[in-house]
Amino acid sequence: MFIRIVQHKSEKKTYRHIQIAESYRDPDKGNSPRTRILYNLGALEELGEEQVMRLAAGLMKAIGRELSFPELKNAKDFGHVYAVQAIWDKLGLSKVLERAGISGKTNTDFCTMVRWLVFNRLCEPCSKLALLDWAESIFAPEATALSYHNLLRAMDRLINIKEQAEPLIAKAVLDPKEPVDMVFYDITSTYFEGDKSIHDDDLRRYGYSRDHREDRRQVVIGLVMTRRGIPLCHHVFAGNTVDKTTVTQVVSDLKSRFNLSRIIFVGDRGMLSDANLTHLMEEGLDVIVAHPVRGNALAHEVIQDLKKQLNPASEDEQIYEDARKGVRFIMAYSPEIAKHSRESRQQRLEKADAWLKSVLERLAKPEGKGRKATPQGTYDKIRDYLRDRNLLRWYQVELANGTPSLKKNRKALNWEASVDGVLLLETSDMALPAQDIVKHYKELSEVERGWRCLKSSLQLRPVYHWTEQRIRAHIFICVIALQMERWMRNKLQTISVPKAMHALRQIKVGELCFGEKTVLMPTILTVEHKEILKKLGVSQPTAAQLSAV
Repeated sequence: MFIRIVQHKSEKKTYRHIQIAESYRDPDKGNSPRTRILYNLGALEELGEEQVMRLAAGLMKAIGRELSFPELKNAKDFGHVYAVQAIWDKLGLSKVLERAGISGKTNTDFCTMVRWLVFNRLCEPCSKLALLDWAESIFAPEATALSYHNLLRAMDRLINIKEQAEPLIAKAVLDPKEPVDMVFYDITSTYFEGDKSIHDDDLRRYGYSRDHREDRRQVVIGLVMTRRGIPLCHHVFAGNTVDKTTVTQVVSDLKSRFNLSRIIFVGDRGMLSDANLTHLMEEGLDVIVAHPVRGNALAHEVIQDLKKQLNPASEDEQIYEDARKGVRFIMAYSPEIAKHSRESRQQRLEKADAWLKSVLERLAKPEGKGRKATPQGTYDKIRDYLRDRNLLRWYQVELANGTPSLKKNRKALNWEASVDGVLLLETSDMALPAQDIVKHYKELSEVERGWRCLKSSLQLRPVYHWTEQRIRAHIFICVIALQMERWMRNKLQTISVPKAMHALRQIKVGELCFGEKTVLMPTILTVEHKEILKKLGVSQPTAAQLSAV
């Protein structure tokens, strides 16, 4: 005997009828199975939910039991952790760390500790101490064995195998079908709050801050990436290290640790001095660098010559090249970018002119409220204003005979207008088409995206460590997380990784209690969840999988 629901369509409406039926075998039909209706309870829509519940409760009461429903308890975040665990295993990163020698002669599972340090960066970055509380908020039985002491020990082990691990990790996350024939190199810095445990040889030093925090000690980080934005390796330098001095060390490291047959080194001309360029070419590497378009006589000459070939009527990007002094200079001109640059500069100048006029008028009319303006104070105020807004090169500010004077630097403004929309590249590759040179340089923007991800969603800063070894280990963990994040980004394509992680976090795992029996059950996946998991190549979680954990 069983309950059967039969659908009946009438015009545009569908009715559902509840029936009590039973199965039997009909001897007249060769004992084939048949179904007969014992009782028709009526249309479900007419009975209503309350009446159906009463019927169900009455049937349960007839056998001496009460109608009960499963209770849900201890629902925890699961989906995002499940996905990154699956990706880690797919890439075989635990085996990579073991191969690099992270375990040594101890029985402690340092791979598991590093796994969760990296997963925390991807899912919900926090301090190593707070990570233990986070582990309690997610469904991950493996994470319950974590301890603060062993997390720190794992960091020490990890940084000790960095030289061996980085090439192995890179091989695991890179697509074997795409050979690494081009690397992108850029530098950033991360600062520290406070001066705890500072000593004479400390890695944390004052230097040029990309975060505009010259008042804070910092370290400098150099990152080498592939054209698809996946890090190959990284280097950590003292906070006062000059960009140009890092290149030789990075190139030597690439040649010694990575089996790269031919490399095109892409970077900014600011860090590639003439000596560095010479060194790169002596090492057999080709280079693509952006040449500064201001304050450089050679750039001025090349741009002036190549601009003669421009078609002023064209609205498309134009690319021209010229070979001199053993290298190629390639100029790309974009009318759209040129227009945007002109409009942006004009707006900045108009805003500055209005402010400068008000400051000079106040000096000319000393009467009024507040402290009186002085010529020296006004001069200093004007220079500070223009300097802070990167406008000083377009104005000539002087203090003559006790009176500040101000006028536009027409020569600088004319040159600025002439290089609007211009990108000047220098390369030692004499064979690659000019269009490809421009395309490859623009791929350097992937490094910039990597830096933004490292400092935002992965939260490289704040750094809760004060010894050099732990600082380096923390940065290494963040870079491994970035390698996974970039791998995920390439798979997700149109969906950002932060958005995907936020969506997957909505998948919970709860304990469903049926009386004395408890079953682990994931929440129902939405279409978005299924799409994200499919793109990542991760199977959908099931109750059977959870029971096997």
